[in-house]
Amino acid sequence: MILSPSLDALPRGLLAALLMAMVLVSLPAPQARAQETFPNAAIGIIDMQRILRESTAARGVDSDRQQYLETYNKETAAEEQSLREEQRGLAIPPDAAPTPEMQQQVQAFRGKVAAFEQRVAERRRNLERALSIALSEVQRTITVIADEVAAERGINLVLYRSQVPLFDPRMEMTEDVLQRLNDRLPSVEFPDPASIDENSGGQ
Repeated sequence: MILSPSLDALPRGLLAALLMAMVLVSLPAPQARAQETFPNAAIGIIDMQRILRESTAARGVDSDRQQYLETYNKETAAEEQSLREEQRGLAIPPDAAPTPEMQQQVQAFRGKVAAFEQRVAERRRNLERALSIALSEVQRTITVIADEVAAERGINLVLYRSQVPLFDPRMEMTEDVLQRLNDRLPSVEFPDPASIDENSGGQ
């Protein structure tokens, strides 16, 4: 039961899901007027994958997560090895009948295994929560910056680059958003997963 396989699949998918699921632009609606026609779409394009790759804040979050993951994997491997050694010591010879003392030892060992599995699951959940909390600050800042850039350019509809195979390069907003994001939010604090409880936000 190694922590690494299940957690290594987390960052890329969760990073993309958390950031790409948000509403990037929430421009104020114009005052309603009688007979007002619906405005023509002025489109802006954002390459979220590039922001994830090049944003110093997002890269820092991923680096911090990786450090915690490596520490947890080492701790988990050591605990697992200790349990395996204890299990070998509890092996009952085929021609021997288990004594009440042996049965108690086996029962106690099963309790240790259950507690170990619970700790691994808790580390996984807390690491996911910490990642979500850290990324939420990046998300909020991207939303504000994208709104600013859109307003400056008269854009009323923002699409992700992955949604649009072909577009006029003049619609591209990514560079402006990325530069402002790096200036405004060069890094974010990654909370210690061990300090996060079940009721912590950021999921």
